[in-house]
Amino acid sequence: MIVSVDVYTKDLDAGLNAYKKAMESGAHDIQLNSSHDYESKELEHFNLMFQADHTSEVHSFLDDGPFAKNYDDL
Repeated sequence: MIVSVDVYTKDLDAGLNAYKKAMESGAHDIQLNSSHDYESKELEHFNLMFQADHTSEVHSFLDDGPFAKNYDDL
């Protein structure tokens, strides 16, 4: 079964590593976006989104990293 993944982090290196892990594990429609405060232009968080099989090893990789399902939980 294909599942949609949508997680947040403040750690760019972790986001890039997760992007690479998703690519290597066969995920598709992978996106890594940044969000900045409108006024101060300060970085708020990174958002990683992709589609992957529910048995993919990338899911456990995300569980072990600095990722949250909601950016308010960072």
